[in-house]
Amino acid sequence: MENLIIALLPRERYSVAVRYTATLIIVGIATLLRLSLSEELQHYPVLLFIPAVFLSALLFDRGSGFFATIVSALIAIYLFIEPAGSFGLYIREFVPLSIFVGIGFAISAVMEALRRAIDKLSRAEAQKSLLLEELGHRTKNDLFMVSSVLKLQARAQKDPRIRSALEAAVARVAVIARAQERLRGDKDGGTVELAGYLEDLCHTLGDMLRNVRPIAVVVNSERVEVSSSDAVSIGLIVNELVTNAFKYAFPQDRGGTVKVMLSRHTRGLELVVEDDGVGCPPEPSQGMGSRLVRLLAAQMQGDLRRDAAHGGCKTIVSLPIERLA
Repeated sequence: MENLIIALLPRERYSVAVRYTATLIIVGIATLLRLSLSEELQHYPVLLFIPAVFLSALLFDRGSGFFATIVSALIAIYLFIEPAGSFGLYIREFVPLSIFVGIGFAISAVMEALRRAIDKLSRAEAQKSLLLEELGHRTKNDLFMVSSVLKLQARAQKDPRIRSALEAAVARVAVIARAQERLRGDKDGGTVELAGYLEDLCHTLGDMLRNVRPIAVVVNSERVEVSSSDAVSIGLIVNELVTNAFKYAFPQDRGGTVKVMLSRHTRGLELVVEDDGVGCPPEPSQGMGSRLVRLLAAQMQGDLRRDAAHGGCKTIVSLPIERLA
């Protein structure tokens, strides 16, 4: 109902002639309906005029609602209230008609207040979206600058361990930057649509990690929006799991496929990263990436488990987060 009322609100203000002509048409339609139901509504002469007043005030303004109320009252007096065919009015009919006029004026005033409140909220929402977009743009630029500095530091390093650590840091910063890039305004704050985000992230990871090896990265994600902080955490988990698959699942230039799947389930979301490589290592890795995955899953109150029953290695992360859409 709320969305319907907002959808009916006009995007521009019409001229006085248009507003009042349209109001007369709406009241005229209500009159025709009342005439067609004269027998059924003989004791309710003004009932069908209340929706006409409401619609006029909703579509146009308070003045149109007042105008619809007055015209409706005059038509009711002339056609539907005894003595019919004149503007005379018995005393007993005066109070009900006065109540109708009061209700019509009240509806018009309330609709005008509602219109102003919605206009104010719309302007505030537009301003918030603009500020959020600007913040995301600035944050993204800052993160890319940090990433560029880390890349330069990595290239200058002779020690392969330090270079590898810096390159991993570059990838993690890029995950956060991509989340900021896909940030969108929402009534509850910034949200990120995960299907496109993960597709972009995994495509970039594949290009960066595969070198000349025939390894494909396949993403299959349901369209779902989550908060920006949850999107960053999920992106970091995917980044580490896909990177580990490239590092350990396909030794000696072996080819294969890494699948990333995200779906809804009863407790929230389920993330699966699966490869068809040499299988899971007998003991979980104690490297920084693996520790980061476990830490992020625990931070989100999620559950992480591995499955090597069908060859390759499958990591399943259940995340009980609130879905926004």
